[in-house]
Amino acid sequence: MKSLNAIAAALCIGLLALATPAQADGADGKDEWIKGKLFGPELILQNRKELKLTARQMDLIGAELKRVQGQAAESDWTLMTEATQLQELIDQHPVDGKAVMAGVDRVFEAENRKKKLFMEMLVNIKNALTPEQVAYLKTVDQAP
Repeated sequence: MKSLNAIAAALCIGLLALATPAQADGADGKDEWIKGKLFGPELILQNRKELKLTARQMDLIGAELKRVQGQAAESDWTLMTEATQLQELIDQHPVDGKAVMAGVDRVFEAENRKKKLFMEMLVNIKNALTPEQVAYLKTVDQAP
C-alpha cells in the first residue's frame, strides 16, 4: 500500500512539474525547437533598447503578459484540483483504472490549455515585432 501511495505521489508531482510553464527562451533545453523562432517577453524586454520597441509594442507585450498571467492562474488552479482528485483516485484500493485514466486525461487537458496559452502569447508577441526586430532577436537567441 505504501508503494502505491509513493507511486501516486510521484505521478502527481510529475504531472504538476510538467504543467509549469515552459521557458519561452529554451533555457532548460526542452524548447529547442522554438529557439530563434518565437521569443519570450523576458528576452524582448532585455533587448528593448536595441530593438527600439515602440510604445504600442510595449503596450501589446504588457497586455499579453497580463492576459496570460490571469488565465494561467486559473489553469494552475484547475490543474491542482484535477491532480489532487487524481491522487485521491489512486489512493483507493482497489484502484478504478477507468476513473484514473479519465483523471489523467483531465490533468493533461488542463496542462495543454496552459501550454497553448503561452504559445499563443509568444505568437502574438512575435506578430507585434517588425522583421528587423525578429532578425535581431534570432541572433541574440542563438547565442550560447
